[in-house]
Amino acid sequence: MTVKIYSIISGKGGTGSTTAAINIGAALAGFAKKTLVIDADLGMPTVGLMLGLETKATLHDVLSGDADIEDAIYDGPNNMKVLPGSMSLHSFMNTDSSKLKNVIEGVREKFDFILIDSPTGISKNSLSVISLADEIIQLMNPDIASLAGAMKVKAISDSMNKQFLGAMVNRTGAISNELSSERIETTLGLKILENLPEDPNVKNSVAFKAPMVVKYPGSPVSVGFNRLSAEIAGIKIPAIETFVEEKSNQKKSKRTLLSMKR
Repeated sequence: MTVKIYSIISGKGGTGSTTAAINIGAALAGFAKKTLVIDADLGMPTVGLMLGLETKATLHDVLSGDADIEDAIYDGPNNMKVLPGSMSLHSFMNTDSSKLKNVIEGVREKFDFILIDSPTGISKNSLSVISLADEIIQLMNPDIASLAGAMKVKAISDSMNKQFLGAMVNRTGAISNELSSERIETTLGLKILENLPEDPNVKNSVAFKAPMVVKYPGSPVSVGFNRLSAEIAGIKIPAIETFVEEKSNQKKSKRTLLSMKR
């Protein structure tokens, strides 16, 4: 089995890279692809928390030599597999991040796709994650600070001769005077894979400890994740009509018909 490894990276905190990793992973698994999500943010891992996993062994234990990798992989939504990290300071202090490559080598034959949730910004940890990727997915928000962080990630990755699948722009429509798609694409030299709108159900999905694509499959955000995941998986899907709730100006909400076509 030939695995494809994607590192999901953001140059600035709060852009939603962990949410993206979880939802792309769940969507790929929903397309019957054997998928593993690895939480490689060794300093502040949150994948396990966001999915409500009850863990014993974690990636930190594997990297410190205290556990076998098979014992640290858990079942997630849509039958995706998850390799979470530990929030323990002791675990972090005893982790050998240089062994992450060996961890991936040990499981790569079992999966079609491995998604690595990278730590934010540029660090020894994030550089290691970049080096392991076949392709990189850049996460950003449509603001100047996020663009600056994305530019740094792009420059570092280019110096390592790494390929980008493209950029995902998250939380569009949340602020006035946000950066245009044209400016982002021109500045980064990357195509925008999806523009994902601001959606309060993202926070709700975290509260329910379920991916958006599972809990709110009809939302525009879920449609975007599913559409990108189908492209990654090489699956051609017809336009799917989905219903999305929109607030009316009056008391009740109404239903608006959306198409998955761009």
